[in-house]
Formats: sequence, C-alpha cells, structure tokens
Amino acid sequence: MITIIASFHVKPECIEAFKAMAAECVEESRKEEGNSSYHLYTGLTDKTKFFFVENWKDEKAIEQHNASAHFQKFAGAFSPFVSEAPVIEQTTEI
Repeated sequence: MITIIASFHVKPECIEAFKAMAAECVEESRKEEGNSSYHLYTGLTDKTKFFFVENWKDEKAIEQHNASAHFQKFAGAFSPFVSEAPVIEQTTEI
C-alpha cells in the first residue's frame, strides 16, 4: 500500500473554486480499481491549506491514476488557484 499526501496552499479568493474542482477529482479517483481511499482535508487553523490523502494498491495503480482523464484535468487546472507549488509525498506504513 502506498499513501500519497499532497499539500496545496490555495489563494483565499479561490477556495470555493478549488474545492469544487478537487471534489470532482476525489469522486472519480475513488472509482479507480487500485484506489483504497481518497480524501480531501482542509486545515483547522488555516483554511487555505488543503491536503489530499490517497491510498493506492501499488505503483501501477498510481501510474494509471496519473494518466486518468479526471486527474489530468485537475493537474492542468489547479495552478491559478494556488499561491505556491504543491508538496507531494509518497509514503508507506512502517
């Protein structure tokens, strides 16, 4: 199992648009065969911080996800909404 944690710092004026775009990506990603879970969180004290927490069966599932139409749509559209580059970490449970 591979867990991805992707952190985004969203411009305050773009929060609602980002959430709508992210919700579509979450919904479609959950349907993927190699996905165990896919959630979007926001910070408790800083509502401009968003975190995708995703669990994938293996690297092949991640590759298929990254090539999917819904992910490509999100990846090609989020940059105007963020104030800095996202931080994406792939992790595994110890």
